[in-house]
Amino acid sequence: MKRTTGAKLTGMAAAAMMLVAACGGGDDGSGGEPANPEEVSGDVTFWFYPVGVSETTDWWEPHVAEFNEEYPNVNIELVPQSFSNREDAIVTAVAGQNAPDVIYFNPDFIPQWAEEDMLMPLDDLREDWDDFYDSALEANTWEDTLYGAPLLMQMMTSYCNTEALEAAEVECPTNWDEFREAAPKFVDAGYYATEYSGTSTLNHTFYMFLWQAGGQVLSEDMTTAAFNSPEGLEALELIQEMTENEWVPQQPLTVMEPFEQTAVGQGEVGYVMGGNLTQTRELVDPEIIEVVPPLQNVEQVAGGSVGAWSIFNTTENPDAARAWVRFLSEEDFMRDFLADTGYLPPRESIDDLFEDDPQTAQGMDYLDQVRVGIMHPQARQIIDTIRPHIQSVLVNGNDPQAALDTAEQEVNALLERG
Repeated sequence: MKRTTGAKLTGMAAAAMMLVAACGGGDDGSGGEPANPEEVSGDVTFWFYPVGVSETTDWWEPHVAEFNEEYPNVNIELVPQSFSNREDAIVTAVAGQNAPDVIYFNPDFIPQWAEEDMLMPLDDLREDWDDFYDSALEANTWEDTLYGAPLLMQMMTSYCNTEALEAAEVECPTNWDEFREAAPKFVDAGYYATEYSGTSTLNHTFYMFLWQAGGQVLSEDMTTAAFNSPEGLEALELIQEMTENEWVPQQPLTVMEPFEQTAVGQGEVGYVMGGNLTQTRELVDPEIIEVVPPLQNVEQVAGGSVGAWSIFNTTENPDAARAWVRFLSEEDFMRDFLADTGYLPPRESIDDLFEDDPQTAQGMDYLDQVRVGIMHPQARQIIDTIRPHIQSVLVNGNDPQAALDTAEQEVNALLERG
């Protein structure tokens, strides 16, 4: 990834970086495989998040016990965290010199903290990185250095409700034109055509349509906005068409509902452009789910992400932290985690995990089409800058081109400030 000159964390994050620097933080602490696990000791503060059934300490304790069979002198302190206000919590902890040692990150966190030399390089953590999908490693790489050990891959699986297909007398759409043709027929049959969330990350909403249209969020050198383009306008006009014609439920445009209350969770949507199958099948009869390839316009793109473990280099016990992350990226642990949570494997060797689940296995065929977002230190600020203007079109009926013009100006100003 190309470095964005002058790109820095802002506000409280910048203050946190200054404080850590003043206190002598920044040693990468990297090293090779420890010679003797019994010589590795110390406390490791481990922040984990509610990713499926792994949200409780009860789930983690047996795995900690297994790790301690090899590393008896390492104490793993399990600290559950919430995704709500996640970034603020991390910044506050760093500023207070209470950063976790090991943390679960999504790709857009990597540039923020790696740019400030706060993460430990992990290139030499394992000798079998070649078993991991390139897309999983690239999503956690900043300036040719790996800062996240992949745990899971997530693909927003596309599927149709076969009962809705039968009622609407349509085939499951595979491209934008087919979707436009099927959408009113779904509505006439008593279903929503699809669902669009105005509160979710743009990585899985507007960006996905932008990429399918052949557009990009930023320029190739990542210094200016690129979404205000014919492709960006085409994407936003499609989303506007969906909302104005009420092909989508209106509530998710402004409110993040519990999944069980959504139209998707209640089986009221004909075509789902991207969803979590494990979560969906807890509420919707799997027999009516027809998994299909990601939607295509100019390009075929699926939304998704990669979850990974990163190590803050402020850790006082780098060998212990690295040993824990090695354990968490081993095939045996990964198999247990993925089997319980339903996410897809970042390791190519784990190709048999869903042999008895053809719907999930089919999702693995499209992992190479997953886009995780933009690798930029200000990725989240860019999303926060663009989102209100997308919302102004969907909720207030503003002109799409005018909204993109304003968003472009604000994003460019953000990038110039660094």
